[in-house]
Amino acid sequence: MTATVDAGSDYTVSSTQGAATVAVSDNDDAPTPEVSVTGGSGVTEGGSATFTVTASPAPSSNLDVSVTVSQSGDYGATTGQRTVTVSTSGIVSFAVGTADDSADEADGSVTATVDAGSDYTVSSTQGAATVAVSDNDDAPTPVVEEPDEAVLAHCGDSRPTVLINNPTASRSDATVEFEASLDCKPSGSVTLLLSVLRNGEISSDPVTYAALDGEETSITVTVEIGDSQELGLTLAWSSGVKNRTETTGNVEFTD
Repeated sequence: MTATVDAGSDYTVSSTQGAATVAVSDNDDAPTPEVSVTGGSGVTEGGSATFTVTASPAPSSNLDVSVTVSQSGDYGATTGQRTVTVSTSGIVSFAVGTADDSADEADGSVTATVDAGSDYTVSSTQGAATVAVSDNDDAPTPVVEEPDEAVLAHCGDSRPTVLINNPTASRSDATVEFEASLDCKPSGSVTLLLSVLRNGEISSDPVTYAALDGEETSITVTVEIGDSQELGLTLAWSSGVKNRTETTGNVEFTD
């Protein structure tokens, strides 16, 4: 606060002390900044997801803000808690890199969430932001590796083979169709139990091969493969069959 002596007719004003100033100190605490976060445009895998953290009002000195990064999907983003520093400008940006892999997978996202802190409050409407991440890999065409022997068991006194062949569906159809056959005549009914490793569902009940006169019998099975890369097959004999066994084999679906 400053007081200045004005000129008058009955006096002169000091040339050195015609004004005086008294300092007045504020005794109020600065308002606590509210911190928010926004996300940039979506990216393709291999790109970086960008986020902007804003403190309002801008802090009078550097403000450390805790942010937790998470992801949906598996895009190689570095997740977990990190600290970003908001300067007196009130704003800071940071990036989260993603990996450009060769796997066909569902699109995902990266999310940044502002954690609670003692020197700021978290925005109730913009406390988290998400950036979409798009996959750039073509869906593979499923190919069944046709082994000479997928599953072995005893058929009478011989060792029959369960053959897997004739895939007819593409990956985009989400199913694969194949023919399972025995290369010998069983001495009794034989049940082929099917199970899928990882994701996927079998669209039929267990397959039973009857004791037929022919030397070979087959049946077509359709499997919803989902994201599976393997199909597990279990061959189990029904009761009363000689040399009853149960064995399991795999058929791989490759790119």
